Amino acid sequence: MNDEQQKYHSLLVIDDHNMVINGIKLLVGDEFRDFYFANTGAAGIDLALKHQPQLVIIDNVLPDMPGDAVTKEIRYRCPASRILGYSFNSNAASVLKMFEAGTHGYVVKSEDDGEFHKAVTYLLQGKDYFCKEARNHIINRISFGEDQVRLMVANTGFSAKEIEIIRLVCQQKTAREISRQVFLSERTVEQYRSNINKRIGSRNIAGIIKFALRYGIIDLEDL
Repeated sequence: MNDEQQKYHSLLVIDDHNMVINGIKLLVGDEFRDFYFANTGAAGIDLALKHQPQLVIIDNVLPDMPGDAVTKEIRYRCPASRILGYSFNSNAASVLKMFEAGTHGYVVKSEDDGEFHKAVTYLLQGKDYFCKEARNHIINRISFGEDQVRLMVANTGFSAKEIEIIRLVCQQKTAREISRQVFLSERTVEQYRSNINKRIGSRNIAGIIKFALRYGIIDLEDL
């Protein structure tokens, strides 16, 4: 971006490999006014508290503490920060730990630059973004079990986070209860719900339940 005013305000990268940090800086650093980095989880948390970065990119494996622990701490203490997790491989356990800790997105380092840049763009737009491999692990973890549901996810473009919120809404959880389970603010949960209603074409919970039952997101015994 050439116009300084159009730049995002800050990016924090937490990774113990300076070569990776430099690569990220070359790829997306020009889009931010300020660029910070840390080689350990503890140092990354300190920088996050000090600067409240708009975006935090966290390696799943750090020398002093796991990436999911760093994610949880930053999510709790820097609620406005968007968090992108990543790793060298698509190990299911690694992806799921980061997802459950509250990352807004996840990419595998083997993905190309375009995929990484797309993830950064989505997160800065307030959306979630998980690469295909990470998304598959998350869908399996949620355990819908039927091919029809996986097809629904692919066709509608609902993210794993949106699917999780649909299930919780169907269980008549309040926005506060849902926010605690999915690591989002109540306002963000309400926005998710509003967007879900619009995309489904529903005006109330009955419409959401009908949709969820039709595609196997929930079973009758879940209600």
